[in-house]
Amino acid sequence: MNHKDQKLVDFFRKNREKVNNPIIKSFLASKENLSLVEKAIMDPSYINREKVDKAFQEHYQRIRKIKYISNLIYFFSIDYDKKVKKHKERALLVLDKELSGSESITLKDVISEDNQDMDSFVGNNIFETIEDELLMRAIKSLPQKQIQILDMIYHKELPLKEIATKLQTTPQNISNHHRKALKKLKQILNKEWYSGKI
Repeated sequence: MNHKDQKLVDFFRKNREKVNNPIIKSFLASKENLSLVEKAIMDPSYINREKVDKAFQEHYQRIRKIKYISNLIYFFSIDYDKKVKKHKERALLVLDKELSGSESITLKDVISEDNQDMDSFVGNNIFETIEDELLMRAIKSLPQKQIQILDMIYHKELPLKEIATKLQTTPQNISNHHRKALKKLKQILNKEWYSGKI
């Protein structure tokens, strides 16, 4: 082991607790950042330390923005679910109620399952409701089954149990696919964020 390598090993061993901090770990995961840190260790000049500080501040700000956006999405989704639930409770569709002006015809009699498709009222699939091009591309990169599940959950607003029945599987399996799809979308969007496309 040469002198340079020994100096780096000694530094990282001495600062093991700091290096194991998740934010610093993610900072050092970048080859460019690691190279800056190594230069600052080998040549602890003011300029090299400033470069590390600047790179770390940019990295930290990015993490804070991603965390902030993640929290916004999380709380927005909770709020959205509450609003949808409240709306469904207030605006119940009663199919067996008699139509005004008719004592024997109900709404259920008027709707023909063969001719009326509920999708025609709200669009055919999830892509018709998404305006963000990046999100649309990210969803299109998912496996077909995951796209179908996201469509049923967010576009058609079906409960997991009903989706499981339609796809002839268990609600647990649907939940797993849903979780994997969201994780993959988050990875894609984070990658786009880091590359500066967002």
